Amino acid sequence: METFLERYDSKIGGAISTFDRMIFKGHILLSFFQKGNRHHYLFREKVLFKDFGKHTKKVSGEIKDKARGLPDKEGCPLIPPDSSRIGREDVARKVQEEEGIKEWLICVITMVEPCVSFDTKGTPPISKRSLLKNNSS
Repeated sequence: METFLERYDSKIGGAISTFDRMIFKGHILLSFFQKGNRHHYLFREKVLFKDFGKHTKKVSGEIKDKARGLPDKEGCPLIPPDSSRIGREDVARKVQEEEGIKEWLICVITMVEPCVSFDTKGTPPISKRSLLKNNSS
């Protein structure tokens, strides 16, 4: 079966895909919003509710370190955008044009985006802990 890119190859100047969407909209987040799945994940990872904050900082740090290591490994720039209003695709296209990149990894863009967060809350009198979605974000 002929792909879209193969079919219209003569009319396409280039293609861009973004890895960030796979990280933020992909594997864990969608299922993580359901209460039972959050608890299953923490159980599987052997993380107590009281250690949830430390665990998330550790995992976030590992993801950031991997992403920050890509530019050195792949020979592309690490770009902290000036504003969250600047589109990542626009930034990547500019780098692609300036560097003349035709394929592979164009750049790594660091950015903080709004997201759902979670807190642990104790319930007196027995201090039973629970992982709750934080509605303030």
